Amino acid sequence: MEKYTAVTEAIEEIEVTNNVHIPDDLAFSILSKLPLKSLKRFQCVRKSWSLLFENPPFMNILRNHFTSNKHSDYGDTFLFLTAADPPLTYGAFYLLSDEKFENGIKFQLPPPFQEDDTSLYILSSVCINGIFCIGQNTSRGRVNSFRAVLWNPATSDFMLIPSSPDENVPPYRSPYFDFNGFGYDHVRDDYKLIRYISFFPVTDEDEDMPLEDKSYEPLLEIYSLRSNSWRILEIDMLDIRDFYYTHPRTGVYLDGVCHWLGTKDLYEIEGCLVSFDLSNEVLFVTPILLDIEEICDSTCDSVCIQRHLVVLNESVALISSCLKTTTFHILILGELGVKESWIKLFIVGPAPSMEYPIGVGKKGDICFKQENNELVWLDLSTMITTMIGVKGVIYGCQTGIYKESLLSIGGFNS
Repeated sequence: MEKYTAVTEAIEEIEVTNNVHIPDDLAFSILSKLPLKSLKRFQCVRKSWSLLFENPPFMNILRNHFTSNKHSDYGDTFLFLTAADPPLTYGAFYLLSDEKFENGIKFQLPPPFQEDDTSLYILSSVCINGIFCIGQNTSRGRVNSFRAVLWNPATSDFMLIPSSPDENVPPYRSPYFDFNGFGYDHVRDDYKLIRYISFFPVTDEDEDMPLEDKSYEPLLEIYSLRSNSWRILEIDMLDIRDFYYTHPRTGVYLDGVCHWLGTKDLYEIEGCLVSFDLSNEVLFVTPILLDIEEICDSTCDSVCIQRHLVVLNESVALISSCLKTTTFHILILGELGVKESWIKLFIVGPAPSMEYPIGVGKKGDICFKQENNELVWLDLSTMITTMIGVKGVIYGCQTGIYKESLLSIGGFNS
């Protein structure tokens, strides 16, 4: 923070010393390079700066700087298809070196999923040190279950994550697993998985347990690779326990924090970002700053918002749209827990052919599914789309960044 405060003081000192006015384009160029968190705070320094985000020239400079801030050392783009048109199969994993399917390399899934590759997804859409966490929702009779595997495609190394004692529930209730997040605890050098478990009644005529002994209280659980075990997190969940949660594939991970979306109503109007710091084990809730009237027109008889999280150029980004409109609003988060730190940086559209964002690629492009199920890349700097050459379905495919590593999962755990 001191570094960026010094930048502000330097600008003011130049003006005082030389008794000249600093041109807007120079001041805007300097300010556009600040982190969004600092930029938001600096709005109170000057009256003119308080209106920066309503200034079209400044917003153009900010967008250009944001889209040019690409990291070429990320690696290649992965494309994971859990359902697609023939001849592609369920659970297909491709590495796109040039972000085109025609040159993609298909990986063989780890053994646990070779016989049953349905309902798979990559937790948090992330690869950490070359390792993915693949999840699968299954069932044991009438009771829901979940299994996950840590997998390094470069070494074919994999490890099945054990079930927790809380999955072996009494016959009167069935667990339901929500917002799975996978990430890295850099303080303890540990890989962790977090999940929220809800419980629902299951009718069993042979069950004679008294009603007062039955419990349907939700749980927040975390898995540690170092201990190879699950434990319940003792965290006050009053802020999130009444939320509905979006599909687990929409969660993301960035710099030691897992993020997912929640909402207090089925139409997803009153939404929020839920974030969990894996090192400090602290939960943050950030309300979503969005004017419904901006994304839904008067023809919408019932408001229903679509929201999707991505990591865009090392920032958490929220892509929002209304089901009956063809415009996507992209907001960038400046600071966890601060509603006003959201910055609407891009408006994409109207784009009648695009339906839903899938993820991002190594160039900072966003992958969208179109009405005809074709997947396309959207270049935010030019707003030009490019065909990938493959079809997918909503919630049926993911994209992200893959960087190869020879790290052994088994060796790490031992």
